[in-house]
Amino acid sequence: MKQMSVAIIGTCGHIGYALAGIRKNLELTVCGISSADECDIKPALNEELAAEFNCGFYENYHELLERQQPDVAVIATRYDLNGKVSLDCLNRGINCFTEKSIAHDFATLEAICAAATKNQANIIGMHGMRYDPEYYAVYQAVKQGSIGKPMLFAGQKSYKFGNGRPEFYKKREFYGGTILWVAVHALDWAYWMMGDFDSIHAIHSAENNFGYGECEATAAMSFGFKSGAMGTVSADYYQPQKAKFHGGDRLRIAGDKGVITIHEQKAYLTTHEQERHELAQEDGDFFGDFCRELNGEGVCRLSMEDTFRVTEIGLYARESADKHKLVQL
Repeated sequence: MKQMSVAIIGTCGHIGYALAGIRKNLELTVCGISSADECDIKPALNEELAAEFNCGFYENYHELLERQQPDVAVIATRYDLNGKVSLDCLNRGINCFTEKSIAHDFATLEAICAAATKNQANIIGMHGMRYDPEYYAVYQAVKQGSIGKPMLFAGQKSYKFGNGRPEFYKKREFYGGTILWVAVHALDWAYWMMGDFDSIHAIHSAENNFGYGECEATAAMSFGFKSGAMGTVSADYYQPQKAKFHGGDRLRIAGDKGVITIHEQKAYLTTHEQERHELAQEDGDFFGDFCRELNGEGVCRLSMEDTFRVTEIGLYARESADKHKLVQL
């Protein structure tokens, strides 16, 4: 890989995807760390990262971009600000590795698409579960025809709510909604493995949400695919504190030749000819692959076009839940 400079703006959410890639690839150099919101970097973590990467901290991310002119910006600030910061970077021709969902409204998404095209810059969202070994194993098996034509998709996303959720989760204008933050992971699996959507109907509720204002504790949706297949996704914050994993994630895809499932971070395939068996898994390098593709040296499992479409699907799903109606995509 060619040498590339990386700016880090905020350390919320899935910043670990970028940090893992930077640590794994010596060609990636952090040129500075900054914040876009007063709560998006904990002081202790800022000091730790600045020391690890031997770089400075900038109080204003505009100054960081102006002085360092990075090749890539890693953007993981308060969720509603990620789209705005991404736009600022794209308008400077800086590639973006942005927390998902990259936009909280259609107007921002449209502006991001236009800025990326105009300035020949690339942006992808942190839909990093494509790089979780069990999900990639399922993707490969489905695409290889192991279950025949996939006709039924069922995804589950469940998290422990815990005691450390930020205060901004209490307001939709900052948080964006549980569909855009949690359910969108499973919507991405569905789009990646099954193909494009043609309709979606969703519901969500902020009832019994641990006192977190407008934050939805539960969401559920059903949808149709252009292929004629159908699917469902549920999302919640009710994973028990005593559960083995922070995420109680599950997946089941059924086809005419078999069924494939994920449970407790393992993938299993059962067919008419074979009893249930665990699928082999392989590790990947999400941020490293993104940077390599920018240099024409490889292909990332997630494209900019995929990011745009999955974000759009998530926005339509939230709209469906808010308006209590079926949405045709």
